[in-house]
Amino acid sequence: MLHNRVGQSGFTVSDLTLGTFEWGSRVNRETAFELMSAYVDAGGTLLELSACTSSAHALVGSMKVPSTLRVAARVGIESIGGELQISNSRAVITEQVARLRQTLGRDCVDLVIVDAFDPHTPLTETALTLRDLQARGEIGYVAVAHHTAWQVALMRAEVDVVCAFTELSLVNRSAEDDIVPACDYMGMGVIAGAALGRGVLTGRYATGTPADSRAAHDLRQYVGAYLGPDYEPILKGVSKAAEALGVRPVDIALAWNRGLGVSSSIVAPRTVRQLTELLESDLVLEPEIRDALSQISS
Repeated sequence: MLHNRVGQSGFTVSDLTLGTFEWGSRVNRETAFELMSAYVDAGGTLLELSACTSSAHALVGSMKVPSTLRVAARVGIESIGGELQISNSRAVITEQVARLRQTLGRDCVDLVIVDAFDPHTPLTETALTLRDLQARGEIGYVAVAHHTAWQVALMRAEVDVVCAFTELSLVNRSAEDDIVPACDYMGMGVIAGAALGRGVLTGRYATGTPADSRAAHDLRQYVGAYLGPDYEPILKGVSKAAEALGVRPVDIALAWNRGLGVSSSIVAPRTVRQLTELLESDLVLEPEIRDALSQISS
């Protein structure tokens, strides 16, 4: 697996980041361990945890995670009375990092992702908290997610933010107009979330909704957002390109992201078979094919 430097920092990551989106729910402990082992064996280096998926946190904490596997964890979202609220206050971030360290059994969280911009907490408070945690060796690097370009710039001015996590794929290219050029200018990396378009770029939905798919269960709205008529030309274009090149739709999707120069693309397979397909993907798109895909997805 390829490894990339994240922006101008000393942090390096593998071409693919392993997401834990459904760990502890539709992905049980045994399968999660198999996924993690196969990923590490292939040279994978970064495991991404969601701020809202406590079941994934506990599951990862119950496994023996190799020291070579770095963990990226989100902070700044808390549940109050069953409702999720944004808070980048010193108290919340400090408590969440302490809980992560205890759950994961690690002295240091390798990469902390500030998961949203908080307009109510002074940025200096958030930045000072993160710098203090770094100075104490409790966190390694800092990233942001769900920030606009100007919000990233404000944060970057206060603390050494190495990258931005943002949804980016052939079916969602909005980051190319905002976050990507901003990160480029500031010497930051970009880690592409939902790199397979929430699953629609795998080709699984070409003839309908499989019974065991995310769209057939509690994530139907999340996935279905990209299954409407507006996205049909893109999905057909990916399928045609894959057929012409004798590869799979996932190869096209990942190759397109790779060509953007992102540091890593997040994938969240539910089975080892799905992961193996992703790990085997090393396609480089010819310029004319890339241009055609960019045109139909613009």
